[in-house]
Formats: sequence, structure tokens, C-alpha cells
Amino acid sequence: MNTVHQQLRHLKAEDIMSRDVVVVTTNSTMAEAADLLSKHQISGAPVIDELGRCVGVLSGTDYVHSKAGHLDSNIDHPLTKAGCYQIEDVQHDLVRRHMTPAVQTVDQKCSLLQAARCMCGEHLHRLIVIDESGAPVGIITSLDLVAATIAAADEEEFTQVRHPK
Repeated sequence: MNTVHQQLRHLKAEDIMSRDVVVVTTNSTMAEAADLLSKHQISGAPVIDELGRCVGVLSGTDYVHSKAGHLDSNIDHPLTKAGCYQIEDVQHDLVRRHMTPAVQTVDQKCSLLQAARCMCGEHLHRLIVIDESGAPVGIITSLDLVAATIAAADEEEFTQVRHPK
């Protein structure tokens, strides 16, 4: 019988990553990036350069940092108001000025546990999966890790019900 631990140890980044990667370019404006994030209902995305290589990440945290001194205290949540990012002060700025350039990436064949350790150790909510050219081919989020753990636990439970000791 496989245990949850054994199942998780065999998984690779490519087994759990989301493959439909929404990317933002370094030359996009913050308003364009906010529209893209809102349209796809995501809180962050890899930033790519002209060659398609991942050079950073843009997240809701970057919007907060860009507006830190200008937030309206009447807004319940600093990132959104009526479902839209509030970026009036930086809407024409380029993404490259506000993105987090120190991006953590992993290869598709990276073990799930190695990816999880990286995310925990660096306090990351998303980890970009890249190919050999540095282009993003997937993304692993905190929720993907939770879902993989639940799936492994459910599979073990199902196996125990079908084949009791």
C-alpha cells in the first residue's frame, strides 16, 4: 500500500503545475497588468522579457508596495475595490518598475517536495516552472500543494477501503 508520504515523494512539479500560464511583459503598464490579472481572476503572474524568459513576478503585494504611501484608509481591502485593482497612482508605470525581480523558479522535473520546501523557505505563494530556455511553462501555487496533499490522502483512504488489512 502506498502511503501519502510515498505518493507525494514521487510527484514532480510537472505533475501538479497549472499549465495555462498567464504572463505579463516587462513593458506592460500596471493598468494593463491589473486588467489581465482581474480578467483571469488571479493574484499574480510571471513577468517575461522580450525573449520570453521569466525575469520577475508581479503580484498583489507589488501593487500594495507601489501604493504604500497612497492607500485610501476607507478601502476595506488595499488591493481591490468593487473587484478592480486600485492603481490610479501607478497605472501608467511599467511593470518592470514594480515587479519582484528576484524570482524563484524550478525545472519541470523538480520533485514536489523540493518545490514545497522552496516555497516554504522563501515564503512564496507561487513558484514559476520554467523550461530549459527560462520560459515559464507552468506555475505551482500554495493551493496546488494543498490539492496534491488532499489527492494523495484521498487515494490512500480509497485504497484502504477497497483493500482493508
